[in-house]
Amino acid sequence: MKYFLCITALAASLAPHSGHASPDRAASFRAALPPVDPKTEAGRDHSQGEMVVRGGDATQTSLVKLALAGAVATMIGDAAMHPIDCIKTLQQSNAGIGLNMAGAARKIFADSGAGGFYSGLGTYVTSDGVAGSLKFATYEALKSWVSRNVPEKYHNAATFGCAAAAFVASSVVLVPGELVKQRLQMGQISSFKSGVAYIWKSEGISGFFHGYAGVCYRDIPYTMLELGLYDNFKRIYMEFKNRGAAPGEELKITQFDEIVAAAVTGGITGYLSNPLDTIKTKLMTDSALYTGFADCFWKTVRAGGWGTLFQGGAARVAWLMPFTAIYLPVYDYFKRLLEKAEMAGALRGGSDGRGSAAAAFVAPRPAGVMGVLAGGAKGIEPAPSRDSKRQRPKFSGGDLPKVASHQSRNSRTSRVSGGIVSFVR
Repeated sequence: MKYFLCITALAASLAPHSGHASPDRAASFRAALPPVDPKTEAGRDHSQGEMVVRGGDATQTSLVKLALAGAVATMIGDAAMHPIDCIKTLQQSNAGIGLNMAGAARKIFADSGAGGFYSGLGTYVTSDGVAGSLKFATYEALKSWVSRNVPEKYHNAATFGCAAAAFVASSVVLVPGELVKQRLQMGQISSFKSGVAYIWKSEGISGFFHGYAGVCYRDIPYTMLELGLYDNFKRIYMEFKNRGAAPGEELKITQFDEIVAAAVTGGITGYLSNPLDTIKTKLMTDSALYTGFADCFWKTVRAGGWGTLFQGGAARVAWLMPFTAIYLPVYDYFKRLLEKAEMAGALRGGSDGRGSAAAAFVAPRPAGVMGVLAGGAKGIEPAPSRDSKRQRPKFSGGDLPKVASHQSRNSRTSRVSGGIVSFVR
């Protein structure tokens, strides 16, 4: 009896538990299999009992849902750490030169009371939330593209490029929101509505993008370091954590691991990008004093020395370490919830054939039924014999749904985890 195994619509999560888009389960599965030439696969003689997995992308969590997760995570982090951001902004402005964190906090309280620590909060949370949704959706889409089209040895480096492009996509929303927020924090405008009206009337639409170059100079390298280092720190840490672990016994990353990786990332990126953040703040709060980024940079250095560029550095680190430790792990948490929900939906609705295959390969005919990657299965045992009356594959190592099948004269089709397993005689 000759068989070939055809799997279509294999449901695979976008990433493993750590939240990486690559390598994922499907990628790991592909790596262990010989490649297929799409030009020759169509004409291959399947009567020889070869195993074929139809090509396609792994089922992915909707980018709209990932954008929503990014927005919520960003807004939570912004709201939690806004008072420190207010202190940092004052220290970096011309009005706060020479003030340490305590001095800046005392000045804010003396000028505006406790509410001064929350000036611009609504504007910032809203604009940064929208920007976060664009950033994370773009980042995930580009990482997915990289995982499919770029050799794996370049994935770590490509992650930084994905992060840079993600910021550029979000900057169209981030910059106007950042400008209005900082003018609210400095007391230069009294409310969002009046501030927007004033900027529009006096400066036009270009007025909302004062300091755009400074934001890009700061946030492109910052975002590259933030998202790139975070993903790579997690990957490197898990490789270290699982050194010497037997296949199938690897430990998964924990929420605490993600928080530590995010906090370290925030501290490093916050301090290294502080000089650029200082120039950006001056351009947004005192734009009339400077003709551009370079002019602001050299005037700042001449007025107070190179150390002035790190004014507010401690506040920036004190702000970004906990902020990053909150919003990146929160994003990963929401992302995992979405992936679980979509996987559960695939299990319930697998028979509609909407999924897409996670790999494409042709392997020699197995002596029975070979293992199939499906959902969270750790492995699949071969059928006990080629003459067995039951040709259903046996799954082991995970909780899998019952296989519902139907018989036809020439084949029997079993639907498993959103995929279709066919045995053709």
